[in-house]
Amino acid sequence: MSKIITAIKERFKKTDIKNLLGDISGVLDPLDFEILVVRKRCEVLFTNERAKSRMYTDTGFTHDCRNTYAATFPALCSHCPYGISRSSAVEGLFEIEDARGATFQVRCTAINWIDDEPAFIFTMNDITAEITTKKRLYELAYIDQLTLIPNRTKLKEDFHALEIGIQKGDLSGIVALFDLDHFKAINDTYGHNTGDIVLRRLAEHLENEKDFNGHLYRLGGDEFVLLFSDPFNRFDSEESIRNHYNNILSSALRSYSLPNIELTCTLSMGVSIFPRDGETLSEILRKADIALYEAKAAGRNQICFFVSQYDTAQKFKDVYINIQPVLTGVGNTFGYELVDAGGDSEQEGSVDLKDFNRTLDAMGLHNLEDKQHYFIAYSKQLLSPAVLKNLPRDKFIIQISPPRKCNLDLYRELKTHGYKLAITNLTSRAPDEELIELADYLMFDPGDIDKQKQKRVIADNFGKRFVATGVDTMDDYNTAKDAGFHLFKGFYFRQPVVEKKSKEISPLKVNYLRLMKLSNAEGYMDFREISNIVSADVALSYKLLRILNSAAVGLRNVTSVTSAIAYLGEDNLKKWIAVLALRGAAEDKPIELIRLSLIRAHFGELLAPHFRIRRSPQKIFMVGMLSLLHIALDTTREELLNDMPVESDIRESLLSKDGIYSDMLGFYENYEYANWEAVATFVEQHQLDASYVNDAYIASVKWYNDLIEEAE
Repeated sequence: MSKIITAIKERFKKTDIKNLLGDISGVLDPLDFEILVVRKRCEVLFTNERAKSRMYTDTGFTHDCRNTYAATFPALCSHCPYGISRSSAVEGLFEIEDARGATFQVRCTAINWIDDEPAFIFTMNDITAEITTKKRLYELAYIDQLTLIPNRTKLKEDFHALEIGIQKGDLSGIVALFDLDHFKAINDTYGHNTGDIVLRRLAEHLENEKDFNGHLYRLGGDEFVLLFSDPFNRFDSEESIRNHYNNILSSALRSYSLPNIELTCTLSMGVSIFPRDGETLSEILRKADIALYEAKAAGRNQICFFVSQYDTAQKFKDVYINIQPVLTGVGNTFGYELVDAGGDSEQEGSVDLKDFNRTLDAMGLHNLEDKQHYFIAYSKQLLSPAVLKNLPRDKFIIQISPPRKCNLDLYRELKTHGYKLAITNLTSRAPDEELIELADYLMFDPGDIDKQKQKRVIADNFGKRFVATGVDTMDDYNTAKDAGFHLFKGFYFRQPVVEKKSKEISPLKVNYLRLMKLSNAEGYMDFREISNIVSADVALSYKLLRILNSAAVGLRNVTSVTSAIAYLGEDNLKKWIAVLALRGAAEDKPIELIRLSLIRAHFGELLAPHFRIRRSPQKIFMVGMLSLLHIALDTTREELLNDMPVESDIRESLLSKDGIYSDMLGFYENYEYANWEAVATFVEQHQLDASYVNDAYIASVKWYNDLIEEAE
């Protein structure tokens, strides 16, 4: 368009108006936009064919803009120096609406007419459809389609806009995470349609409240978030912050219901304060979730602010070890990150390798043929003679979160000993070139969401391997993969299916489900039918016998399915059929899905006898085993449990927050994410020994390694 305008201006200098109009009409008439040339006294000197239709009055065609074109576009005069307002218009772009409400993008360009008098060219493009499309795309990306309020993605973007102010110390605020108490009872009693109406009415009610309007987001299900920010110096104490927001949030604590239904819902709310409780959204939400758990435990229908349990959590950090997966772009396991604080790694003194060696044993690093890599935090232990002598350094990638002044000599020394280096908490803001040159792996800060800059950093450093952290959803994975990341740390592979209808289960997996149905039937367990199913399938028979003869199980020289079933007995048979079924059902999924399920199952089984109120090891094993099976089968938990009945307390624990074992699901996730504050709360509530919890986790990882190694 600018080239066309320039050409017109040039032609005005070289030819007369008659020849000019004849030359350009054939070019301008077919265009999709309207062209209007106006001079003083609102005289229209030229229009293309598309604009000409607006120049007719009751008496026919006219060259008067004020009574024709300007009448159609009331705001046009305010941008024209010849309009009624006699504005001092300048050249450029602006938008106006016509009398029908359609939006046009207009470019105003000054020219000299043939008589050297000034005139203005207005090019007008109808962008109504484009605006409608952009609005729809925005709504799909940022608006929850059920409640029509902003969604999780919009929350992330809005919080990101606050981060610079938070980091500079200019802003403070709160995140309030809440859900509906007893919401499942409404869904179960009156159906999901009624539940959806309750959610919509709740959102409408809060949006209509002045204090909540513009602050509300829906995370999913019945979980919502309120985000507030203020100048940092608005409050003179933490107590004043709590009092201020407690007064606002308390107005939301009402009973919510619908006409003609008996059940009502209340709200439980957990609140975290930033920057006190963190500077990233993930950290602040995590602590708000801990506070929400406390509100539920305290009786529901109340507000709990997050209270730091740093001393307790630090004690647990010194004990607990956690292993998190790092996957390739096709879902294969590249390695693991070892989350093991172990005290102050910078502290001088003797080297205690007890916990370190225990962890190596649990991870199976005694097997030098293991192809996995292991990301561990830097510690001075890594340069001690004992570690340098015994550690397989080619397997280890040392994570370094660089201070402002990078210790490049230390990093070079690590590399001379054969370690690989991974720089963590990298941001898209001008990374240190010398540091990048030394690094083998580069890990972006999970809170850094400037994807375009990330792409440029990745593209400019060909040959380096970039690791995306915090990849816990398929959206996170797709975004990171699109940006060019090579490896992905997180649990995106266990993202639940959201479709209400499951797809048909493949014939190859039918036998696995049949076995699980039989082994979980209440009452009599049909051993003969189980034996017939396994015996009729060569692959099933082979896998079952391999598992039963493995070191993890302890049976030896079992040569027939019938003998195996007789040796195991009912309880153990249920367990090992479940192991077999999970491995078969998830064979086309990342191996980490199987690993997490098996570790959860055995971890819970080991802890069950040590709870203040003892729990059934067999049932807690099944809850852990089934917690991720729906993902392996690309279905929902509801659909899975409809097809494969289990005992009622197991079913309720998997489908609700109120089952006997429901809290185990949250405990597993907190342990896997190394959320030690939440783990500390769980352990203290159930009077478990912290050291034993860690030992049980290590034993479960080792059990899994032995099971897979022997059975494969």
